[in-house]
Amino acid sequence: SKKYSAKMALIGGARRSLLLAQGARCISSTPVARAAAAKAPIQIYGIEGRYAHALYSAAASKNLLKEVEEDLKRIDLKRGTVFSEYLVTPPPNRAEKLRILDDALKAAKCNEITRGFFQTITEKNRTRKAEAIIKAFNQIMTASRGEVSCTVTTATKPDQQLIDQVNKILTGFVRKDQKISMEIKVDPALIGGMVVEVGDRYCDMSVATKIRRLSKSLHAAV
Repeated sequence: SKKYSAKMALIGGARRSLLLAQGARCISSTPVARAAAAKAPIQIYGIEGRYAHALYSAAASKNLLKEVEEDLKRIDLKRGTVFSEYLVTPPPNRAEKLRILDDALKAAKCNEITRGFFQTITEKNRTRKAEAIIKAFNQIMTASRGEVSCTVTTATKPDQQLIDQVNKILTGFVRKDQKISMEIKVDPALIGGMVVEVGDRYCDMSVATKIRRLSKSLHAAV
């Protein structure tokens, strides 16, 4: 009957609302939730910072920081992957998309905080910020371990001797109670040399940049 159908639709809508509310609570960023949870060791601003801090607080309050970090490492958000493409695709039915995402994350054995995070950014239309939010969360986690994130990009894969030399030099720029957490990247476009990023500091010592600067100087001289 029409009354029965209307009643079932109302129940279905209530269940969906409850699911979204649970997801939002998992990474709540209200002042009460922030005060109750562990304070992040660093402050990151912007949209990604706000969501990253909320995720950190939610995970800390449940003592699941390590588990959330491991979950996010397993989730492949690189452009072109099935999960990343589905995540950013506008849904014809948001409730259905939430259900499918949650089922996929459950199958990947992700915990409730991780699932709540993806539910919330989906509901708030922040899925295109997912990668930036996770990067910000990883920065907070790195800082919580007394580590300083460093990215070294070279034209070819560096040998261990070069890595050790760079690590020794960079260690001299951080406090004694801190240690370098180095990520190595390879970009043939650099031609030679390297690019080093430590926190918000950036040093470009690549051959490609030197060539561009030389070319610019020559053109200016002419």
